[in-house]
Amino acid sequence: MARSQSQGMKVMWKCTSRQSSLRSGNTKMTKKCTIFSGGEAVSAQCVAEYKDFIDDSLVISADKGYKLAQAVGVKSDIIMGDFDSAEKPVFDNIEIFPSEKDDTDLMLAIKEGFESGCDDFLIFGATGGRVDHLLGNIQSLGYILSCGGEGMIAADREIIRLYRAGSYRIYDREGFSFSLVAYTDKVEGLTIKGAKYEVEDCLLTNAFPLGISNVVKGFDGQDRKYAEISFKSGYLLSVQSKMVTDF
Repeated sequence: MARSQSQGMKVMWKCTSRQSSLRSGNTKMTKKCTIFSGGEAVSAQCVAEYKDFIDDSLVISADKGYKLAQAVGVKSDIIMGDFDSAEKPVFDNIEIFPSEKDDTDLMLAIKEGFESGCDDFLIFGATGGRVDHLLGNIQSLGYILSCGGEGMIAADREIIRLYRAGSYRIYDREGFSFSLVAYTDKVEGLTIKGAKYEVEDCLLTNAFPLGISNVVKGFDGQDRKYAEISFKSGYLLSVQSKMVTDF
């Protein structure tokens, strides 16, 4: 059941329409979407950390991501993809696409989420394996932001988020560092507080890795430690990574 090019254009129109809606102050849409992609498997413990989000979301499995969903005990609402890397499952609500297409299987799932009214995305199975696939999956977060949504990739060893200009908290995870990278040409006015390496009104560019391997230190009196980041323009990539200690 492959979609036509006109259907793909319809999705892009909806994306543009939603951006206009946000600029006009209409921010009513808050539906959640969980996507299981076909990359590196994640543990049931990792998925359980986001149980409340998943239970309140539309669950879409992209291609062999349905196997990951089954392995961690999550029921898919929709399964979609070209199934060139896994056998087609027996499932009532399944959409099959040709293997030669413009969208990756993850992008198909993201567009389906937007079509279903979602704007908050949690993605599993999007790390590990080929570097080009990982970069494409990170670009998918850029697509989500460009459509006015929010997105995060969760794995056992990484938490990847993409932020638009604003103020945010990065919560401490035991044994994890965090890195900040300019996704756009530049990120202006970056301020970091509550971290080992702090900075105020800093310029990050995508041509120099200035924000790698920081550590959350937090503030006095916190029950759960966090660092505060804020910036004035651009898209900022945040990667929390499990630190290697076994030398």
